[in-house]
Amino acid sequence: MARNGPRRVRKAKTVGRIHAAVMVEEEEDKPPPPGFLPEWDGTEESLLNALATGRTLHNAPKLFVSATYTYSQQLTEQEYQKKEIRPVEEIVPKQYHEYLRVFSKEASERLPDHGPYDHAIELVPDARMFHCKVYLLSPSEQVELDKFINKNLVKGYIQEVKSPMSSPFFFVKKKDGSLRPVQDYRRLNDITIKNRYPLPLVSDLMDRLKKAKYFTKLDIHWGYNNVRIKTGDEWKAAFVTNRGLFEPNVMFFGLANSPSTFSALMNDIFKDLIILGKVTIYLDDILIFTNDIEEHCTLVREVLKHLAERDLFCKPEKCEFEQPKVEYLGVLVSENRVEMDLVKVKSIAAWPVPQNASDVRKFRGFANFYRRFIKDFSAVCKPLDRLTGNAPWK
Repeated sequence: MARNGPRRVRKAKTVGRIHAAVMVEEEEDKPPPPGFLPEWDGTEESLLNALATGRTLHNAPKLFVSATYTYSQQLTEQEYQKKEIRPVEEIVPKQYHEYLRVFSKEASERLPDHGPYDHAIELVPDARMFHCKVYLLSPSEQVELDKFINKNLVKGYIQEVKSPMSSPFFFVKKKDGSLRPVQDYRRLNDITIKNRYPLPLVSDLMDRLKKAKYFTKLDIHWGYNNVRIKTGDEWKAAFVTNRGLFEPNVMFFGLANSPSTFSALMNDIFKDLIILGKVTIYLDDILIFTNDIEEHCTLVREVLKHLAERDLFCKPEKCEFEQPKVEYLGVLVSENRVEMDLVKVKSIAAWPVPQNASDVRKFRGFANFYRRFIKDFSAVCKPLDRLTGNAPWK
């Protein structure tokens, strides 16, 4: 793609649950303004391959990574903002108030202690060190970066260092519209020995919920940040910003094996309750489900007791107690019933008409999550699948 003068390239890229717009800008020394989404005007194979594999582009123009979000996330944010903000004492039923500290934001911001489940970063033999350039941020993202650095230095979650390795840092949108700080650990993950500890199968979790009448959902505050990095491994996860080089003392989102480490921790803490078949856990989401309200209250108290004893906390605004229906892992569950999330249904129904093969792939990928709810899903999608190939567009 040769052309004179300034050039801007946009490519939306999804990596796991991260969705970010990656922009290239030449001959300008400032990031694009907030909300700026330039059009893709050609093919740049080297850029896209580098993005997919995490390779460094030598002699490349400056890279700007700007937080964006999908159409579905926009609708989810709108629904989230409609929620009424209530005090913790109202969210948590009175019978559980002896455990109110579990829902304290202030108490949750402690530096967790080291323990048997500290996150180890073991590198493959003869792993090559690497370092990355700083991603330039928009003005609003710079404000959030400063907040993130200052707050986490005070909490002890990060510290300034000198390290032979560094990973990039940028932001992605959360469902409430706020910015989530992200370290791009793909290059580190490529040279990390993988932990094969299994994650729960979502289909198995859903099967366990049959016949339950009452549901309580708890969301662990700070998620992976509740796990310390193994002493001596912190430098491997160092990340670079325009404020300097920092290493984490706690586990951050994006590190290889972090889901396995966190799952092993949670399974160990709650193994006595999981065995009963009335408590299920997927990473930082806990669901208590019973068909008897007295048994339900007893189990909720036991879960809160376990959390208090292990110095873990919940985010009250994401918790629901003793409900006949709750949203869990992207679907709505109730007695003998699993339904599509109505917000997601709305986003599918109102999805903009695809204009090219890339648009079709995005829609197809999103809709694929709900294939279990649609009879003959593959047959229904055949015309769409043909459009992702070499079929001509008119």
